Amino acid sequence: MLYELITKELPYLRRYARAMTGDQVAGDLCVETMLQEHVLKPQPSDSPLPESRIDLFALLDSILADPSRIPVENISMPAFQNLSSVSRRALFLTAVEQLESDAVEKILKVSAQELTDILKQAEQDLASSLATEILIIEDEAMIAFQLKEIIESLGHKMIARATTRDEAVKQARATSPGLMLVDIQLADGSSGLDAMDEIIKFHKAPSIVITAFPERLLSGRANEPAFLIPKPFRADHVKTVISQALLTNAAS
Repeated sequence: MLYELITKELPYLRRYARAMTGDQVAGDLCVETMLQEHVLKPQPSDSPLPESRIDLFALLDSILADPSRIPVENISMPAFQNLSSVSRRALFLTAVEQLESDAVEKILKVSAQELTDILKQAEQDLASSLATEILIIEDEAMIAFQLKEIIESLGHKMIARATTRDEAVKQARATSPGLMLVDIQLADGSSGLDAMDEIIKFHKAPSIVITAFPERLLSGRANEPAFLIPKPFRADHVKTVISQALLTNAAS
C-alpha cells in the first residue's frame, strides 16, 4: 500500500532532501511539497500514484533539481560544496542511498552515459574535499601496496600500515585515521575484526573490510562492517566503496 511505502521511505527521503538543501526545515518542506503535489492532491487519470521508492525519489528530485523551488540551499556537507547540483544528487543516491545505476538514471532523468560522466566528474571534484588519512590493516605486502596506490590516486594518504591486531590498535591510537581498510586474517593469526572492535572503543572512523573470507562476516556479530570488498578486488570497486564510506560518514 502507498501509506506503508511512504512510511518506510520517509526517513530516507528526508535525509536526501536535507543533505541537498543543507537545512533540516527546508529539506522537510521539499518532502512535504512532494507529498502534497503528488500523493495527497487528487491526480489526473494519466498521472498514476508512486508505486516504489524509486518513484518517490524521482518526484522529490524533480523539486530538488529546480532552484526556484528550494527555500534554502546552504549545503551542510563540506564534501559537496564545490559540486554541481546534479553531481551532488548523483553521488548521494549512489554512495549514500546505494541505489543501482538504472534507478539513479530514472530518478535524475539521465542516460547511462550521462550518469557515468556525472559520477566521473564528481569523483574528480571530490578528491580534495574528501581527502583523508587511511590506516591499512593488511599483512600481505603486495596487497597493501596495491591499496596504497589506489588511495593515493584518490588524493588520500596511507598514514600507517598494520599487520596484526595489536599493531592495528596501536597505530589507530597513535594516528587517529579518517578511514580504515581492514583484512580479516592477519599475520599472527589474529583478526582484523577483533582489531576493529577494540579500536571503536576509543576512535570512531568508517571501516571497509577487504577479505577473501566474506562468509566470516555472516555470524551476526555486533560491530558488523557496513562496507565489504571481496578479494580479489578491482581498483575501481575499491575507489567506489571508499567514496561511499566517506560520504556516508559525512552524511551521518
